Amino acid sequence: MKEEFKSALTNGLNAGYAGGKPESINRGSFSGKASHIELPEGVTYHDEWFASSSGGGQELVRVGDEIFTRLYAGGTTSEEVLSQLGITDKDVGSYLKRKIIELGEKTRLMENCEPGADGDWQYKYLLTGNYPETNVTTSLESITYRETPVHHHAFILCPVK
Repeated sequence: MKEEFKSALTNGLNAGYAGGKPESINRGSFSGKASHIELPEGVTYHDEWFASSSGGGQELVRVGDEIFTRLYAGGTTSEEVLSQLGITDKDVGSYLKRKIIELGEKTRLMENCEPGADGDWQYKYLLTGNYPETNVTTSLESITYRETPVHHHAFILCPVK
C-alpha cells in the first residue's frame, strides 16, 4: 500500500468518524452516516456507513488518479452483555474513537497492531489474510472489556482499478 493511501485513510478517518460530525445520508432506501473530507494536495476521503450497534460501510480515498478502498462490517455485542459488564455501546464507541486517533497509521492498515491494555480495555487489529495476486488484505479489529469481547470489525482493503 502506498504511503499516500495510508495517510489519506488515517487522516480522513480521524477528521471524519473519530473527530468530526458525520452527516446523515440516504442511499436508496437506506439511512446512514457519511464523512467527506477534502485533504491537502487534492486528496479526497469519503466514508459511508450503515450501522448503529452493528452494520458496515466503505471508505474510499483518491490520491491523484488512483483510488483505494477499505470496507468494514461488524459491531458491538448485545446490550445485555454490555449491561452485565457495566458499560454501554457509547463507552465502546468512545474507546474505539480514542484508539483510532491515538494509534493513527499503526492500525487499520497493513500491519498487526496490538498495543498494551488500557486497564480493563484491550484493543487489537490483526491481519487475517494477504492475497498479493489480487491486491487484497483482510483483517479483524477487536475490543475486549475485562477479557470479554465487546466489539469486532472485519476489514477488506484493496485498490480500486
